[in-house]
Amino acid sequence: MLKENRSLDRGIEILETLAREGAMSLADLHRATGLPKSTIRRLLQTLIARKIVRRSLADQLYRTLLVFPDISTEVMPKGMLQVADAAIPRALALTKAIGWPSDIHIREARAMRIIDSTRQVSNFHVEQGQINRRVSHFGSATGLACLAALSDGEIAATYEALKSDLHWGPVRFGLDLPALMRRIEEVRARGYAERLPAHLSEREWDTDLRAIAVPIRAGAQVLGGLSVLWLRTYKSVPEFAELHLDALQQAAADINAGLDQVWDSPPGLSTSA
Repeated sequence: MLKENRSLDRGIEILETLAREGAMSLADLHRATGLPKSTIRRLLQTLIARKIVRRSLADQLYRTLLVFPDISTEVMPKGMLQVADAAIPRALALTKAIGWPSDIHIREARAMRIIDSTRQVSNFHVEQGQINRRVSHFGSATGLACLAALSDGEIAATYEALKSDLHWGPVRFGLDLPALMRRIEEVRARGYAERLPAHLSEREWDTDLRAIAVPIRAGAQVLGGLSVLWLRTYKSVPEFAELHLDALQQAAADINAGLDQVWDSPPGLSTSA
């Protein structure tokens, strides 16, 4: 029993450290806790198997999926693990097939949030994405893809909720509601969204990249988006879409089918800012 309690105590120490510090490597955890790396590695394997910790594909860092009210620096988005589990294998297959990387986003109330990426395993060198980075609903490819998958009433409600937000709202892109709806109709007609030229996120990022995206769903619920990114000098958006849109749409359809089998009905997504 003493050995089991010791293991439990060490596991909790790892979880508390991840909750307090955020994403960490094995070396980071070793420095923070003083535990042997072999012990940390063994405990992490158990925590990952129990869906309590996950290791991101994009940066290979460990993150806890539990929230400690007095410790955690950020609320964990609901449904993130289910979306990641369904999306990552399909996104990897897509990148293997076309070479270019994908970002996986979930939809939150104020912005889209990147939860993982295949940039690290792409054949092409592109700037590495940042896990948990937020991008605009109105300027990003995934945000516009999600909006286009909603009803017109839901789009109008999102617009009204964010129109006074100078950071995340449509004003940054000079969009009134009629202009937004015209863009939405273009997305629906094409079958994909592209990021706006004036795309801005929490900070300037990916200025040398283009992106197209399609939504990710579970049933009728729009959960997020899957994008493909490429260097701006490679091809125009229509040229790239002609080559790779079918593969992107099939990857999203496979993700949706996987989510339909596991999605809790309905857990809802985080509405944190």
